[in-house]
This record gives sequence, C-alpha cells and structure tokens, in this order.
Amino acid sequence: MASVRIDDPTGCGRYPGAEWHSAEPHIFPARSRKAVAWELSVPDMFLEHQERYVMDDCLTIHCTVDVIREESVDGTTRNYSVVVPPPPSLSQDIHRLRQEMWWPDVTFVVDQTKIQAHKLVLAMRSPVFAAQFHGEMKEKTMRSLRIDDMSASTFNAMLHFIYTDELAQTNKGTCHLAMVRDLLVAADLYDLERLRLMCENILSKSITVGNVMSTLMLVHNRHSCRQLEASCVEFIASDPDIYNAVQATNEYKELEKECPSFIYEITKKLATRAVARNKSPSTSSTGCGTDSSRESVSRYNPSAVMIGTHEFRIESLKAIRKTHSGGQYIQSGSFQVGGYEWAISVYPSGFEGDETEYIGLFLRRLSYNNDDEDADDDNDDGGGVDGDNNDAHADDYVKALFSFKLKDPTGNSPSRQKIISHVYDNGLGEGYGFSDFITMELVNSHYLGHDGSLTVQCRVEVTTMSCTSSTVVAGTVIPVPQSNLALHLEQLLASESGWDVMFLVEDSEIPAHGLVVATRSPALHEEVEWATGMDHVKIDAMRATVFKAILHFIYTDELPRVDNLVPVVGGDSTMIAGEIMAAASRFRLERMKRLCENLLAENITPKNALATLRIAGRHGCTELEGHCVEYMSLPHVAKDVMKSLKSFL
Repeated sequence: MASVRIDDPTGCGRYPGAEWHSAEPHIFPARSRKAVAWELSVPDMFLEHQERYVMDDCLTIHCTVDVIREESVDGTTRNYSVVVPPPPSLSQDIHRLRQEMWWPDVTFVVDQTKIQAHKLVLAMRSPVFAAQFHGEMKEKTMRSLRIDDMSASTFNAMLHFIYTDELAQTNKGTCHLAMVRDLLVAADLYDLERLRLMCENILSKSITVGNVMSTLMLVHNRHSCRQLEASCVEFIASDPDIYNAVQATNEYKELEKECPSFIYEITKKLATRAVARNKSPSTSSTGCGTDSSRESVSRYNPSAVMIGTHEFRIESLKAIRKTHSGGQYIQSGSFQVGGYEWAISVYPSGFEGDETEYIGLFLRRLSYNNDDEDADDDNDDGGGVDGDNNDAHADDYVKALFSFKLKDPTGNSPSRQKIISHVYDNGLGEGYGFSDFITMELVNSHYLGHDGSLTVQCRVEVTTMSCTSSTVVAGTVIPVPQSNLALHLEQLLASESGWDVMFLVEDSEIPAHGLVVATRSPALHEEVEWATGMDHVKIDAMRATVFKAILHFIYTDELPRVDNLVPVVGGDSTMIAGEIMAAASRFRLERMKRLCENLLAENITPKNALATLRIAGRHGCTELEGHCVEYMSLPHVAKDVMKSLKSFL
C-alpha cells in the first residue's frame, strides 16, 4: 500500500496537503533480475493547483509505503492488511482544547484583552512557560498574568501554534508578513524553535530592497536567527545594483545616521561574503541544489522598468509527456520581477488534447505587488491558464513584455525565441503565452539534453501601471523541522509531571493528565468523571501493561511495539494484541482498534489462526474474521491448523 503527499512548501500551512492513497495493494515479486516499478497517481489537488506546491523549481513529495508481508505456496498468494485505519487526529484533538476552551486554568491579559489557556499545554510546548508554571517562579500559582510586550493578535497567533503546531491564517488563507515578524520575536522570547524557523523561512523568501534593512534590525543580536541574517546579507551582496538600491532606501540612511555601528557591522559581513563569493567556483543553475541567486535574477532600472530572468529545467521530458496528456501542465517555481510573483507554465503534451505534437509555454502572474501594504502577498487560489481570482485589487494592472527561449545544449542550433507583450489585469493565476511554441520534433532534434532534459529561459520586463516601487527577492530556503507535537506529548507522559489523574490498574498506580485524556478519549474520561472525589480511578478487568499501551496511544496516536511487551506480560504477541484491541474497543479508540486488527492479521500463523479468529469474532471485526477463514482454508495451512485444533480446544 502506498500514499503520496505534497505539502505547502512555504511552511505557512495556508494550503492543505495534496494527498493520494492507494485503494488496493500492489504486489511486487519477491525476486527479480531487473527493477520493477509501481506508477503511483498524482494527487488531484496537486493537478488542480500546482502553483501552490512548487517553489524555486523544486517539488518535495512525501511517499509512505506500508509493506504487507505476503506468502506464496503453490501459486497461492495472501496478504495481511485487512482494514484502513483512520488518519492520526492528535493535532486536531489538542486544538479542540483551545477551540472549545475546556477547563482553562490561566488567563493572560494582553492589550486589555483576556485570553484563556491551559498551563499544561503551554509548559509542554515552551521551556519558558514550563519554568513559569512548574519552576520556582511566582507565576506557578497565579491564575492571571499580564503580557506587556506583545499585541493580543500576536499572542493569539502564538497560542494557535502552540496548540496546533501550525501558523495561524487570515480569512483568505494567508499569513501576513507583519504578523510573521511579530511571531518571530514571540518565538524567540518563548523558545519555540519550530515557530521561529517557520517565520525565518517565510521572511527569508520575502526579502526585498525595501524591507531587507528592517529585517536585519529585527534579527540583530538574536543569536538564534543567524540563518535569516545570513540570507539578508547574501541578498544585499548578490548584485552591485541591489546593494546600491538598498543604500538608497530611507531605512539605510536613517540607520547610517542613528546607528553607524550597526551599518559598520553589516558592511563587514558584506565584505566577508563578497570575498567568499569571489573565491568560490561558479555553479550552474541546472537543478534544485544550486545557488538560488542563479535561479532567478532581477535588476533595478531607474526608469521604473524591472527586468528579470528565470530558468526552468524540466527533467525527463519524455517521461513527463507520458504522465501529462493534452491540457495538463507543469509549473516552475515562483520568481519575482517588479514586485510581482510569476511562474512559467509548460504544457508538455500540448495546450489541448488535439495538439500533442506541440509544447505550450505561458507566463502566469501569481501575486499582487508586494510593496502594497494592503496586498495579500500569497493570495492565489490557483486556476489554469486564463483563470483568475478577482476578490481584491481591482485596479492592480501590470504590463509585461516577456520572451521564451529554449536552451540549446550543444550551442549549434538556431535560436528559438518568441516575444510577446500583455497587460495582466486584476485576476491572479492568469496565463498568457504560446499554445504552439514548438513541435516535439524540433525539441528532440535540437533542444533535448543528453539526459532527456529541456531548459526553458524566460525574460520578463515589467512596467507597473500603479505607483509602486520595484523590489527584488532573494528566495533563500531555511529548513523547518517536522511537527513535534506528538514528541512533546510523549515526553510529558514519560516525565509524569503535571499529572492530575491517578489510575489504579491491578496494583499499579499510573498517573496521567485529565486534559489529554478528555480530548483524546471521551470514553475513558467518563470513568474519570465517575470517580470524582476519589483518590484514584480504578480500571478493572485490565492488565497494567495493556492500560499503559492505551495511554501511549492516547498521547502519541501510535501503537507501542507489542513485541517489547511480551517479556513483561508473558504469553505471546497475539494474546497481547488481542487484549489491547479489547481495551481499544472499550474506550472507543477506533484508530487503535484497527491498527490492532492489522497487527493481528500480519502476525497470523497456523498455530495462532484459531485464537485470532476467536478474538475477531469477540470484538465484531468482520474483516479480520474473513481474513482468518480465508487463511485457514489454504491447503498448506489447513493441515497445520487441524494439528493445533486439539490443543486450542
């Protein structure tokens, strides 16, 4: 079984991930003299909105493969996966704590606004909050705290991250740069590393001539923000014209007067970077791992015309033509010219179904002018060629003179270039270009590289029709770590700190946290409520090891390793998995129950087949029952099952 997921590359979380899951398993031969492949489907969401998921000519695809063990005897093949478990819901469940605000125990007063929260969650996620609420600080017993160095909107956005591990979004699905700046300061203050890196990532890709100095001032003396500072220095040092344009800004002139030491420090770093650049060998912008300054270059022109170039390399064009029929396109990473964001759309099999012998090239505008303070920088709802989105900026028109040229890998072929001028109106996603730019016959004979690649070069001249200044962006990518919410919860369970519920199972006292139990397992929380006023919550008819497995799932959304429990409990893995599945049914943990079903199916043998069948029948697992019956009916299995029948009875 396989699944494919393509996430929003900005790390802002403004778009949902594009996902595809296989409905049926694919069978690979156990042994083969040559490589075998399974062609997976591209997620529909990605096909409909490619511009959301491609950045800097790069696309990151997460592929998850569930290997289902199979056995073949006398030509008979069986597999062991019987059900598809529900997806993990840990983040949504913890977020529900804040949405429905169950049992808050602390109130923050921010800008005369009262904001409620849970000390347990805050301390679990932030070392600073942990010191306040569980250390020796006076805030430990306080139920109301005043925050003076942050706005209410920023504090709310920070809490949203703490509870969800994602950035807060506006009603248009974006995250404004002003809020990102404030969140960077908040993340640094409360030691929220993932939030800080998410903000650094966004700001590094939004550096312009107009904001680079203010960004440098923002991260100055913040030792944790060295990557963003380096991105700003790299941007200024990337081109003499950019350096001159930065020097001409009011921010630079004011800092030169008021803080000359800061300017001197930045100048030293610029000189160091320039020397290092001159000593480094030049690189070719032919792929995803290259210097970002070669991928997209713009220069400032005093006549208010911005000129930029972008190179889009398409690997394995013939293979892409097989997976993309007429009317389907691939898209380059976004690049900025004249304060606008652009992308190249390539129709490898033609603009329409009957034009498969042609390759179509179009230039699309993806954003409004970045220097407009009211602009929604990334408000792109997608859409195909000539699609638009007219929900804002009714007067934002831009005239673009652009050309496409194919790169000749040999240098001997005639130049293939077409130039066109177009006025882009207020519609985002609008594309304009050539549906029949070149035939595949010419591409194969003159422009296809020895490795099957095709490189498209685009030159854009932008003349804005509104009073906006021109900007250039750097496009540096700062890596953001994956969500660590589950890790923090697992650490909370292991530490046994801040617990407020004590379970008594067999003779073992097992501490837990009522908030986590309530949001993750309402059925278990009912037993907690029934025991109100008692010293502990007694759990009958269950072994302590099994109950600990239940808590492990509640805090992590994953099964513990059942094999590790065998030496502790005794018996075998089938018996323990059956007990865990019974407990999951009792506490209505549907995902856990289905994971146990698959575990039992995976570990089925002739010796335990009858026991597995009985467990399946006892808990109403019809898929597992059918699997057991089918397995035991196999000729090579039935004989061994009959041998074990006597001992089973």
